Amino acid sequence: MLQTDRIPTVYPFLIIMFILVIFGCSSIKNIREFHDPTRLNTSAVLNKSIKIHMTDGTLYLLDSLIKTGSSDTLSGFGSYYNQYREITLTNKSSQGDLIPPGFIIPLNKVALLETNDISGYDGKVIGMTVVGVPTAIASIYCIINPKACFGSCPTFYGWNGKDTVLMAEGFSSSILRVYEKEDIDMLYHAKITGNNINLKLTNEALETHVIRYADLLVLPRKQNERIFADEHGKFTSVTEIMSPSSCNAPEGDCLEKVLIMDQKERYSETDSNNLAAKECVELNFNSVPDGNIGLIIGNRQTFLTTFLFYQSLAYLGHSAGNFAASIETGNKSLKKKTDRVWEVLGGIDILYEDRDGNWIKASQINEMGPIASDVHLVRLPVTGQHSLKLKLRMTKGLWRIDYLALAKLGQSVEPLRLKPTVTHGESEICDRNNNPQLSDTLEPLITLPGDSYNLSYHLPSASEDYEVFLCSKGYYIEWMREPWLAEENLKKAALLFGFPELFMKKAAKEFKLIEPDMEENFWNSRYAKKN
Repeated sequence: MLQTDRIPTVYPFLIIMFILVIFGCSSIKNIREFHDPTRLNTSAVLNKSIKIHMTDGTLYLLDSLIKTGSSDTLSGFGSYYNQYREITLTNKSSQGDLIPPGFIIPLNKVALLETNDISGYDGKVIGMTVVGVPTAIASIYCIINPKACFGSCPTFYGWNGKDTVLMAEGFSSSILRVYEKEDIDMLYHAKITGNNINLKLTNEALETHVIRYADLLVLPRKQNERIFADEHGKFTSVTEIMSPSSCNAPEGDCLEKVLIMDQKERYSETDSNNLAAKECVELNFNSVPDGNIGLIIGNRQTFLTTFLFYQSLAYLGHSAGNFAASIETGNKSLKKKTDRVWEVLGGIDILYEDRDGNWIKASQINEMGPIASDVHLVRLPVTGQHSLKLKLRMTKGLWRIDYLALAKLGQSVEPLRLKPTVTHGESEICDRNNNPQLSDTLEPLITLPGDSYNLSYHLPSASEDYEVFLCSKGYYIEWMREPWLAEENLKKAALLFGFPELFMKKAAKEFKLIEPDMEENFWNSRYAKKN
């Protein structure tokens, strides 16, 4: 476990003060006085009790939800707490002077819900609910190593000419509604046969996925030409793609690992003393063409961010719902501190050497996600040099590099956006999605563990050669695993969110113990729905 007893004397005081700020006086009162009523009780897995966080900071604790004729309200019996977690109203079904259905709660005023059982709930409710997961439904790999459980976001599979393989993961960093954003992923290995492109959309994790759309962006391309998206989502045709003449990392020559997109990736292990320690990979390119050029990079993350995300939920424990709800309701300070954790780790900085030998930062790759490699185009300044040196600066053990190349930039091009025809996949889908089409952002597709859908896109012409990108938007909510709750420790949570640089040093040895098995355990722990 993470040791905090060696923290300098000043830090315990700062951590205590930060707990007061990060969780607020109401949460401290909650911990001291209302242990059972406001906690997610994993020992009562079969009941339908639910905790409802409101956008104004108040809270309902209901025995169960009662369906009404309106899809825009929730109702039920229980207790209502003000912002200070003081009970101000109790509404029980046994009270004869009250008229059912008890409390009437407008859905548009709800920030987040917590429960252990979502059976029977409709999609609007499921899409904003944190679910408590008992150990019994987790895989053996998750039980052995709870911080290496499979998870990330929606996964998309497509045809590569030989088999149906994993090609993309959608909006990996959108861990709550407030983080929802559009994500563009290149389907680098996609092969088109006829007029249709078919993808399989799956939820293979213990998560709820809320998907606004999953459109296909297609761009006709010429012979000997490819089209890539840059860090701003703009599409550019490229020619004269060339491999580096050398690639050197701290471990030595890494050229063979980055020549083609073949999943034979260059990566390293984390630093033993600091999870945020940096490293560099240096590239040389000869015979650089005149004109505008760009670096093509195919990469994904390791499971370091997965570990840190799950560890933060474990340390927050029963307060994770309060924490998430506070961010959802506009606590900018808390969101900033959460974002700071990932900023400490950082992205992949792309630097070039100018004529005077100075290293200058050109751009940064920030896309999160450990499942599928994505391919990016980084525009480089025109230096007039026919021999170019580049450097990739990144957190040691955080990034897996699959492909590196230089290319001459052509014209900017605009994609054609295609909507899918959606059909149910192999799993049983409940009626939370009535005739889903992924065409109405106000009625998103809600998926639960084990769900799958088939997406079919009709191309305008079968005679064209296309570059294909997936454009998805949505968010996901991680389910709380029962083993995580045993590690609840608000001091350590405050250290992570308040002093992330220090936390990365303190947590290094703990992560090193599980790092060698993270990859295998992660892929072996995909959720499969039981028949």
